[in-house]
Amino acid sequence: MDKVLVVEDDLGIRQIIKHVLTAEGFLVIEADDGMDALACVDREMPDIVILDVEMPNMDGIDFCLKLRESSSIPVIFLSGKKDEQNRIQGFAAGGDDYVVKPFSTRELALKVQVMLRRCRQSIESPAPIPQEEPAIISHHGLQMDLNQFRTFWKDEEVKLTKNEFHILKEMLKNPARVHKRDELMERVVEDRTIDSHIRGIREKFKKVGVDPIETRRGIGFILKQWD
Repeated sequence: MDKVLVVEDDLGIRQIIKHVLTAEGFLVIEADDGMDALACVDREMPDIVILDVEMPNMDGIDFCLKLRESSSIPVIFLSGKKDEQNRIQGFAAGGDDYVVKPFSTRELALKVQVMLRRCRQSIESPAPIPQEEPAIISHHGLQMDLNQFRTFWKDEEVKLTKNEFHILKEMLKNPARVHKRDELMERVVEDRTIDSHIRGIREKFKKVGVDPIETRRGIGFILKQWD
């Protein structure tokens, strides 16, 4: 039975989500703030997290950032804020989906089912890496270790989310090519938030002093061609 951790400080909303997911056959674990949720993750090892953004003690963004230091558990954000900047913040923190309140509980349950099914398929049938493909690929100072899922700029590690890693990997496999938005969405990510993921990659690399991606307006993205 799949475990769903519901992190929500509003008891009423939490109980509604629990009722719907329990009826769908999930085991639901509850937490009312980020600190409590971190303890639940360590203790219960849930398969997916439904996470409110605005909470006391530790909000959803800080919880997700902390979670991503050691785990790739899928995270669905819940928020009353629907503007683009808040959605970007959620994806940049490592969220996999973003649902705006008020929401359809049936749609939320379907999102949980689809995300878990994709995760299970990925584990059971991982995409094979051809033997001739190198474990490490690089472009100037940019380097990715495909075995350990680590990314570096020169000697500094840059921690990326799952989607960010796979987007950059796809680009790095052919660094001189302009990668179209639609192609990246089809091959790599499961939603239409490609610009948010690209923005997240850029922001993280800027912290180590470089922006590795150029935007070709109306077409897509290309890795910077350093001389």
